[in-house]
Amino acid sequence: MKGKTTHCDWKSAPQKKPTPCDRYKHACIICRGFVYLYGGRNTTSLRDFWRYNIVKNEWEMLDCPRDAPEELEEHSMVAYKGTLYVFGGMVDSAFTQAKTPLWIYNIDSARWTECRNVPAETESSAPTNRKGHSAVVYRSSMCIYGGYFGIRGISQEFWTFHFDTRKWLCISTPSHHTGPGPRHGHSAVVYHTGMYLFGGLMGLSEQKDLWKWDFVSSSWSNIRTSQGPAPVVGHASIVFKDSMLIFGGGISNSCPNDDLWKYHFHTQTWK
Repeated sequence: MKGKTTHCDWKSAPQKKPTPCDRYKHACIICRGFVYLYGGRNTTSLRDFWRYNIVKNEWEMLDCPRDAPEELEEHSMVAYKGTLYVFGGMVDSAFTQAKTPLWIYNIDSARWTECRNVPAETESSAPTNRKGHSAVVYRSSMCIYGGYFGIRGISQEFWTFHFDTRKWLCISTPSHHTGPGPRHGHSAVVYHTGMYLFGGLMGLSEQKDLWKWDFVSSSWSNIRTSQGPAPVVGHASIVFKDSMLIFGGGISNSCPNDDLWKYHFHTQTWK
């Protein structure tokens, strides 16, 4: 299924006005048959919020009141029970490093809530601002891995946020030496009881390794395969049936690619 060797039948969906402007470093998620899109970057950072009706092929620009997130880039967005959770992506500064950048959007009430971190709490009680991390949903929690802190470097922290209690828990810290290590611009998906993390940037080097976090045993394992995508950062991945699809991305200071790869979870093989 790799884009350059196998025919992929892509079709452009004609868009009715209004539509979002061209952008990158944004976040989007599907919830209740709609695609929700927030922020990103065009020539500057963006703070707009859009909803796409898949059936009607129509975009709608949603309100961004004061409680909504600010301009965000390389943030994440996940959905759980009709609620959207946006994390990270703020401009790096002493102010943003002192807070937990989590915003919650209730679809039914169309209201934003900022989930503030209590200043008196220690830094380890909740994750600080970061970009280029991954965010997935497993059962009733959001799982955050990696990202970068601007001048403070790259993270290998692994956090969970419980949706019902709204409490954070740090699963692993920089003292842990097993696992994917510090990286950003990677992708992560959940399949059954595992989180599969692929690629990204470690230091100045793009990666092509595949890791699995087992939620049952709470352990990392490196999945070694004989073939697969080239080292890549900034790609996208989703789960479809019993496979993970990976599209796009590239290497730094080079044109992005249009390769499409499929990883089959049962056979542990790439196509």
